[in-house]
Amino acid sequence: MNKHWDISYLAISVDMAGCPNRCRHCWIGNHRNGNIGIEQFKNIVALFKNWQDENGIGIKEFTFLSWWREPDYRGDYRELWALEQQLSSPGRAERFELLSTWRLARDKSYAFWAATLPPKACQITFFGMEDNTDWFMRRKGAFCDQLIATDRLIDAGITPRWQLFLTKRCLHELGDFLRFIYDLKLHKRCEEIGGKFEIFIGGMSPKGSGYELDNIRVDVSDLYQIPEELISICREGINMLGHPECTLIDDLRNNYNPPGICANIPCLSVNADYDVYPNIAEAAEWWRLGNLRADGIDKILKAYRNETTPGMKANRTIPLAELSKRYGDPYSKKLYDKSDLVRRFMHQWGKSL
Repeated sequence: MNKHWDISYLAISVDMAGCPNRCRHCWIGNHRNGNIGIEQFKNIVALFKNWQDENGIGIKEFTFLSWWREPDYRGDYRELWALEQQLSSPGRAERFELLSTWRLARDKSYAFWAATLPPKACQITFFGMEDNTDWFMRRKGAFCDQLIATDRLIDAGITPRWQLFLTKRCLHELGDFLRFIYDLKLHKRCEEIGGKFEIFIGGMSPKGSGYELDNIRVDVSDLYQIPEELISICREGINMLGHPECTLIDDLRNNYNPPGICANIPCLSVNADYDVYPNIAEAAEWWRLGNLRADGIDKILKAYRNETTPGMKANRTIPLAELSKRYGDPYSKKLYDKSDLVRRFMHQWGKSL
């Protein structure tokens, strides 16, 4: 049985509308957009609330989210937030430092509505300058949307926090990106609303769609192309890029513990086809718990509790030494956070099934 299983609380995220983007780095993967209605959403909620195990014990508290990828993508986002509060356990409905940048760029009232809710910061994602950001998000105009979103956040009193995903594609334009930050006077404008502008740079997680981009992951030889001034204004500098694979391999090859990947918040995600995935890893077939329509809630929750999917079994049984020997490259100088390198091994293991 899953030692992390805690029957007292569970979050459920339902992909009611999908996402306006198809970001190439997305750890979730490329799931289709659907149109799950409010009554269908309520039916899903009821399934989880009414479930009991073989001892007659149910889950005590829930958070229900009407989105899985980009929040507030549906036009009735105000009503959905009210519904989330109504259906979730008291005090459990939650907002995050995430908003729909697609909607921010199209709905002038959205930022002011969001400003009435916590928190008071919002993450904005870039992959370099315009062409690269549009390419990564697979949508023409995505870069411009991020800029409009930034302006509208500041106008509403919300502090934007930029994140830049670093790849070999954008190294040559980092100087332009740095100047762009200063041209937009983001530090001063955020101070004027009582906030602090932050930016951080990192690499992509090699799971879901992001695995396909590992050929453009930065390595040690690329670091000199990152302007020192950009590093100096970034939260955590370049630490989030991680370490060369070849140095991480040495440690992992002597580690006989299983990966033990877990999440801070226990959450299950339901896609447009009613497939259910745990949030401990990418939404891939080897992690899939089942389908609400075909398999039913009891089978799904017991698969989660008992860790019976191939991915969950491997996560608690296959030694890291074996995974790193099978999939690690002792000569690679590509930069990884150690946990992301382990997730790459797990992705490669899953693809080999």
